[in-house]
Amino acid sequence: MTKLAVENFSFRYREDGPEDLKQINWAPTPGSFNLLIGSSGSGKSTLLKAMTGLLPQFGGAITTGQITLDDLPIATVAPFERAKRFALLFQNPSRQFAMATPADQITFALENIQTDASLIPEQVATALAAVDISTLANQKLMTLSGGEKQKVALATILALGSEYILLDEPFANVDPHARHELMHLLKTLQIEYGKTIIVADHDFSGYTTLVDEVYQLSNHQLTQTDASVLNACITANPFFPAPSRNNLSPLALIDVRIDMAGRNLLQSANFALPAGQLGLLSGVNGSGKSTLFAAITHQRSYQGTITWQGQDSQKIKLKQWAQLVGLVFQDALDQFVALTVADELTLSQQHSHLPDYWTDARIQRTLTQLDLAEHTNANVYQLSGGQQKKLQVLSMLIMGQPVLLLDEPLAGLDMDSMHQVLDLIQTSLRDNQMSALMISHQRIGLKPYVDYEISLHERHLDTGGTQ
Repeated sequence: MTKLAVENFSFRYREDGPEDLKQINWAPTPGSFNLLIGSSGSGKSTLLKAMTGLLPQFGGAITTGQITLDDLPIATVAPFERAKRFALLFQNPSRQFAMATPADQITFALENIQTDASLIPEQVATALAAVDISTLANQKLMTLSGGEKQKVALATILALGSEYILLDEPFANVDPHARHELMHLLKTLQIEYGKTIIVADHDFSGYTTLVDEVYQLSNHQLTQTDASVLNACITANPFFPAPSRNNLSPLALIDVRIDMAGRNLLQSANFALPAGQLGLLSGVNGSGKSTLFAAITHQRSYQGTITWQGQDSQKIKLKQWAQLVGLVFQDALDQFVALTVADELTLSQQHSHLPDYWTDARIQRTLTQLDLAEHTNANVYQLSGGQQKKLQVLSMLIMGQPVLLLDEPLAGLDMDSMHQVLDLIQTSLRDNQMSALMISHQRIGLKPYVDYEISLHERHLDTGGTQ
């Protein structure tokens, strides 16, 4: 059994910046299930990347200590040998895909660890079946939902057969049923195959009976904590009313149908967006939620009619349409167009529809509320996943389109950060009479913020009745 040890390890991304990890000591028990918790920006992703040898190879510098693999500095172990022992699922699975389809991606991963070619087809099939995506084997990865991509990334990790399986927010874009199945699959890998599981997660639900040890990163330092901390966050999932049919926004869908990659995702949807409210769009992975948003913003073809104040939106120029309906992408990095936090916000201000509202003073106050005030000069690509989400939502709210669609804006956020973002959204909608619809698999903590829910289920948009 491979022995992993983190010894007095300190690390920083910027030479003149503060330490992002401080004096970390950790030797996970082989064959154990470990949960790594901590607020956004505490260093969870950084620690996992360092443990697999990606850092400092691809950025930053070690200031003290080392990470060893069987008593050898991890940097001295050949990458393909590390891959046999460690597998890391990134916070954004798309960042680790190199091939066009799930089957090709898993094949490529197995080839890179020099697997016997005659064994690869069976191992690919077994990995896909383990996460219940055999039917997606030859689908184009770019056509899959965020949750489906996450399953592909996990299938790739399973195929590698690594002793240590490290997962960074692996269920952020996964529906509750799939989350439950995948968590118990990880537990099976631990119990039956002796795998060491290390999961970084902000959502504690479902872990109480699974984990052996809980570790917390706070102030960039690691401590072991009692598993009872997980119980404090267990609450019932709330349910929300149907959307109001009064006081509607200018946006409406009339008999909208969406097909993609030979599949019908949506049949004859009729929906008028309520004005000045935040709605929740729910549905299982792959049901077409993100595709619906892409259709509404004219990034995906559709049949039927999407109207604005009764006018067919196809008759509105694309540039003008983008000024009416904004989209917060599922992947924050796809949204950014500037290098630093300050530059990104300045660009949004320059194109804002609400310049009198989003003053410099208000933006500064908001940055403080989001715990981003100390990062204004930081490179957006060096922020944590949670910090990137906060910046992304703020940047789009500053743009001030009358209608805003938010695709998984809460993924990867700890509970405090989630409330910060939802407070910001709610205040902006109320103050500026904007309307918003949000995709989120996270339901816990939404009760004070969400006004209504619609569901995309079995190719139909369930609005609680006929609009």
